[in-house]
Amino acid sequence: MKEASTPLAAETIPDTSIGPWPATDASSLARKTDAQRSRVIYGTTLFVVFVCAALLVMNAWLVVRARTAENEQIARANTNLARAVSQQIDSTAALAEHIISGLVFELERADITPDSLQRLQPVLVNHVAEVQAIKGIFIYDEQGRWLVYSDASPAGTRSNSDREYFIHHRTNPSARTLISGPIVSRSSGEWVIPVSRRINDPDGNFAGVVLVTLSVKHLLSVLDHFQIGEQGAIALFGTDQLLLRRPFREADLGRRSTDTPLQQRFRASRSGTVEGRSAIDGVTRIISFEHLLNYPLFVTVAVGKDEALQEWKSASIYQTAWVVLLCLVVGVSGRHLIRSMRRRLVAELRLRSARDALTEANERLEHLAQEDGLTGLANRRYFDARLALNFQQALASQTALAVVMVDVDEFKKYNDLYGHLEGDDCLRRVSQALRSAVWRSSDLVARYGGEEMVLLLPATDAAGALEVAQRARLAVADLQIPHAASALGTVSVSLGVASGVPQPGSTPFELLRAADEALYLAKQEGRNTVRVHA
Repeated sequence: MKEASTPLAAETIPDTSIGPWPATDASSLARKTDAQRSRVIYGTTLFVVFVCAALLVMNAWLVVRARTAENEQIARANTNLARAVSQQIDSTAALAEHIISGLVFELERADITPDSLQRLQPVLVNHVAEVQAIKGIFIYDEQGRWLVYSDASPAGTRSNSDREYFIHHRTNPSARTLISGPIVSRSSGEWVIPVSRRINDPDGNFAGVVLVTLSVKHLLSVLDHFQIGEQGAIALFGTDQLLLRRPFREADLGRRSTDTPLQQRFRASRSGTVEGRSAIDGVTRIISFEHLLNYPLFVTVAVGKDEALQEWKSASIYQTAWVVLLCLVVGVSGRHLIRSMRRRLVAELRLRSARDALTEANERLEHLAQEDGLTGLANRRYFDARLALNFQQALASQTALAVVMVDVDEFKKYNDLYGHLEGDDCLRRVSQALRSAVWRSSDLVARYGGEEMVLLLPATDAAGALEVAQRARLAVADLQIPHAASALGTVSVSLGVASGVPQPGSTPFELLRAADEALYLAKQEGRNTVRVHA
């Protein structure tokens, strides 16, 4: 930025009393000097006016530019937060669906008898104990009667045939998982979000419903970890109603969505940022929305517009006051103006440097979001993305893709015996052993959840996957981690292998399910073993 030049000083009038100049010459010189003074004063005035006008225009531009930058930063932060919340909800729903799918599989492949239901009851209780988001798991017959459930209270003669989800499954032959609006649980009296699926008999007729209820209280506690300000709001919407909202009001649960332009915008795009006034509390907010990847739900993260722009408003007021003061000072001292402009330039450079540092930090955070904090392996989110990518590549090239599901044997007993700190250390050592068994850079070792790990092996047939699995099993066995509650006396793992060439119409879930079934067989047959899905 160029510096402004200082005004020229006015010329000094010669002393006519000592010079030989006549009076007329002195008068002419005085007039000439006055004209020069006027021109200097006029020029200085124009300069000051120009500088003040330039400063005011520049200030207005900076205020507008800062407002634009602030809006972009708010939208970026909101979008990242909406994506994080949607992934959290998506993962929770996927876990509930995984449990439901396993129960439906067990129920549909065998007759529903009192003995088989009795065997399932501890499984339901164990699932509820392991997953904090799940409030209860229930299985109903075709009349809505309670067959087996995780809750300890007696069912009596209760029936859920009047529930909306039950009516849906009874009249709709679809086997897809349904996420319904929030209801008050008849077993616990708490607000829950039902996740359900239909059970069919061998003839394809309706035989009942498997229900997993997600605790609204727990989901709200998860949302409480996100900082959105006092006027902010986070909401989860279904197809046509509000499922969850923070700040929480019981009257808002299940509220039907009106067909407003804002709701139409939410449904027209997968994600975005809009500005609008809430129909619930009337607060004008900047709203970012993100649809869940696997379910017909979407999340909105909103910050109060006035609250979000408060710092910008304060900064703009202070900045404008400073510019006005600076304009007054310019009339007295141009040098002070130049110094102030230099300070402004330094401040802008520091702001740009801080922005670049923030961008770099966000990139590092995005990288860390792909890693499991405990084991250092890839996390579930990154594994799901890699599985989808490798599956499409294998489908296009018609090459084999293998998945190896790994489960630490008797890990709950290990935790109960040695404590959770030792349990965490055990998982870390097992993870490193599994990683040592994978030699190709294209292979992936990830933490699937809890004590479950998974190996993703592109371009690998069943024989190759079996070799890797055996290598992994032996690597864990070689650790010789003491486990007094295990029959082997040391920590071991069971592994389920599934491999195949993807065909059109197939899904990665089928490959995962096959590996999970093989893992189930391995654990049934004594653990510390590998089984390949037939």
